[in-house]
Amino acid sequence: MSNRAMRQRGLFVGAGLFLAAAGAALAQTVPYTTPGSYSYQVPAGISAIRVTVAGGGGGGGGVDSSGGVGGQGGAGALLSGTIAVTPGSTVQVLVGGGGEFGASDSADATPSVGGTGLGAGGAGGAAGGQGLSGAGGGGGGSSRVSVVGIVLQAAGGGGGGGGSFTDNGNGVAGTAASAAASSNANCATGAQGGAGGSPGANGDGGGGGGGGGGVTGGSSGAAGADGPGDSGSGGGGGGAGGSCYLGAVQNLVTTADGGTGGTGATFESGEAVEITDATAGGNGAVTLTLVAAPAPVPVPTLGEWALGLLALLAAALGTQGMRRRRA
Repeated sequence: MSNRAMRQRGLFVGAGLFLAAAGAALAQTVPYTTPGSYSYQVPAGISAIRVTVAGGGGGGGGVDSSGGVGGQGGAGALLSGTIAVTPGSTVQVLVGGGGEFGASDSADATPSVGGTGLGAGGAGGAAGGQGLSGAGGGGGGSSRVSVVGIVLQAAGGGGGGGGSFTDNGNGVAGTAASAAASSNANCATGAQGGAGGSPGANGDGGGGGGGGGGVTGGSSGAAGADGPGDSGSGGGGGGAGGSCYLGAVQNLVTTADGGTGGTGATFESGEAVEITDATAGGNGAVTLTLVAAPAPVPVPTLGEWALGLLALLAAALGTQGMRRRRA
């Protein structure tokens, strides 16, 4: 084989290695954004999965058009990390939903629904029957990923409290999920949902927001009280659920940047009262980013080594001959 052919062969091998590395760098992403349960089988050539898990946000609280506005819903947790996997493994995915918003200016006893999830959000408390207060928003549901015994669980945020016709009638915001996750053997079954909010004291008060789901569900917010007058307070916000993980998770990061909390309802008084309804909490989400196993580096055969040595020897002899002719 000529020196020129040897150089061309080297270029082709180098180009092949570059293309293989580039293919591995273009990692495939598998997103899940609709609340529900899913399963995914790890394909061939994949050695790890980068996982992002977001819990659902709590719904905003409703308004009393004669007094307090609704409380903001709390955001869900966001967990991310890398899990080592083997081809053929099954990844179980559960996406939590955002909590429903609380009804405004209503004596409707129907509570707002908490977001679905492994740990569902608690229902918001209904508005009090006296007057037209706001109901509490539902808590966000939790999201989860599990594979080969490793679990990441992102909690939902608490629902916002409903507004009440009192001097201190604004609903209290729901609690955002903590930017921390515990590591414990009970992550698969035992992390608790948040507590539901209390009704406003002495108000005709808005119901408290439902707690965000952890692994177990959040508890429901308490219904608004039929208070005696205008000296009470708005509904309390729901507590957030707990996040956790189990097993070997590399590069774990936890924040409170999951599903967004819903906005509390507001009103503008004038010739006619204009109410801006509360909004539901944002749904949770799960994203799987596949990490390819490193491509094997080709090992030259004995024949290729021999050809390479002969090429080097020929080049050296050629250089030596040129020096002699010049001398």
